[in-house]
Formats: sequence, C-alpha cells, structure tokens
Amino acid sequence: MKSSPDPEHHVSRVDARALRFALTFPVLLSVALAVGGLLLTPGLPRGIELPWGGGAVPVPLFLMVAAASMVGAGGGLGALGANTAFPGTTRRVLLGVAMAVQLSLFSLFVAALLGQGAAGELPPQRVSGFVVLMGCGLAAAMGVVLALSFKPEEQWSAADDAALAALAHPEQAAVQGRVGYFLHPRSSVIIMILLAALLPGALLAILSPWILLAMVLAALAGIALLSASVVAENRRITVKMLGFVPVITVPCSQVAAAGALELTVAGNGGRGLRRRRGSVSFLARPGAGVVLRTHDGGRVVLGAPDLEVAEEFAAWVNGRAGETPPQPPGG
Repeated sequence: MKSSPDPEHHVSRVDARALRFALTFPVLLSVALAVGGLLLTPGLPRGIELPWGGGAVPVPLFLMVAAASMVGAGGGLGALGANTAFPGTTRRVLLGVAMAVQLSLFSLFVAALLGQGAAGELPPQRVSGFVVLMGCGLAAAMGVVLALSFKPEEQWSAADDAALAALAHPEQAAVQGRVGYFLHPRSSVIIMILLAALLPGALLAILSPWILLAMVLAALAGIALLSASVVAENRRITVKMLGFVPVITVPCSQVAAAGALELTVAGNGGRGLRRRRGSVSFLARPGAGVVLRTHDGGRVVLGAPDLEVAEEFAAWVNGRAGETPPQPPGG
C-alpha cells in the first residue's frame, strides 16, 4: 500500500533497483562482448570494420565503440525508466525498450565479429545477417517480457492526490473528474503470441529474413488490435484502440444504466472489437468488465483490468447516465 509523502522529507524521484539494473546490464553485455572479441582477435590481423562501415579499426577500438553504444543508448533509456516522475506504465515501456536496444546492439556487434572473422570456407562479410536477425528477434521478445514483468516501486502521485481529495469531498468527486484505464491481453497471452511468431519465423528465416519480419509485425498488429484505452469524461465514454484510434463513442445521454460484472469472451462475440445485433463490445480477456445499457435497447460491453476498476467506472457512468452534453453558445 502506498503511503502519503512526508512534507518534511525529500521524496526520492529515482527507483534505485531499476537504475542498478539499467546500468549494470549493458556493462555486463560489454564485458561479455569484450571477452569474445579478444578471443577472435587472432583471426582479425588487419582489424575489424564497424557495422555501419568506415574502414577497418583496431579490435580494442571496435570493442570500446560497442560498449559505449550499449551503455549510452540502452543505459540512457533505462535510466529514464528509473525516474519515478514518469507513470508506471511509461517506466515499464522505457525499461523494455532499453532491454531491446541493448540486446539488439549486442547482436549487431557480435554479427560484425562473426561475419568478418569467419573461418573455414565461409565467405567473410561485414555483418552476418542471420546473427542480426536472430539476435534482434530475441531482443524484441526479451524487451516485451521485461516491460510486462517489471513492477515499478509505488510512489505517491497526482492520481493519489486526486483520490485523497475525492475521499475528503465526495460531493465534488461525484460531479467532476474522469475515470479511465488501459485494456490489454494478459501478459502470458502476449508472450505466447510473440513466441508463436518468433519460433516458426526464425526457422523460416532460412528461406527469407522477410518472413520473420512479417510474422513479428503480424503478431504486434494482433496485440495492438486487442489493446485500447477506455476513458469516461465530458459526459461521454470513448474507447480508443492503442489509445489513438476511436472505435467506440457513447454519450452519457444515451446510457440508461451501467453495471460491473464478470464476463466471458465467448458469450460476447470474441476478443477485440465486435459488433452484432445492436450491441458492441471490446474485450481483451475474460474477467471483469462493464456493461452499459442504452435507452434504445442496445448494449455496450467493455473489458476492465479488475472488478474494482470496473465498479468505479460503472459508478461514474451511473452518476451521469441520461445527462445531455452541454451545448456551445449559439449552438
């Protein structure tokens, strides 16, 4: 449970645990790359070319550039994710992106080492495409896993101030403010979708690297179609896919009542956006949800992260059910 900040003490704006991880992980990757690079040095007597070209450079300089890239880019993004001034979801995304960037850069420099230090009958190449492809695929998957599994340290925020004010002045909270949440599939489902694309795609990449890219993009598109923001404010309820594309808009004047209950996907037409027989639904997973009954006999079904959020959302809507949005002057 969060505790209210003590005004006499400084509230830390840095998540120390996340910052340690953000800075330590790229350093460990750099050490691993340095060890591997030094072992391959005898096979690179004329030096090695950087992945983006520019002529051969000494192996130690190559390794220094690799370490600086990983620590600078990945560590910088990870350090932003450790800043508690950002919302929890933003911090999780930043740390996930940092992980993906670090592993992708690691794969890129390893691909250069293996490509130019090829032994036997393998033709040398500046960057090994298969190493880059496999490494970046793993990097993307690991970034998603970290973003979904990382739990930021809870900090007192503006949302907590608003909740405290609502408890102190319930009569004002009944007529002001907004409620909303972000809806997405369960973490396990997202990981399964990505693995279903990455594993066969990695095998088919032998035929063409574009197959893996197409399968990953299709998986990400599928996840996007199941993710949306649900916001109730200004006497209307709006559902925006990925928080950007409006797909459902319901004025409170059309709502007769709202209720929170447990929902099944099969009983509401399936996952994602569904329209059928005067009803519309957006479900990312089975479980808690909100059902809106409209005056024309229609039904709007919206998924929710949990029953508590669904009950709060339904209470907000019931407090404004039947209200007509204010008209602009002269309208």
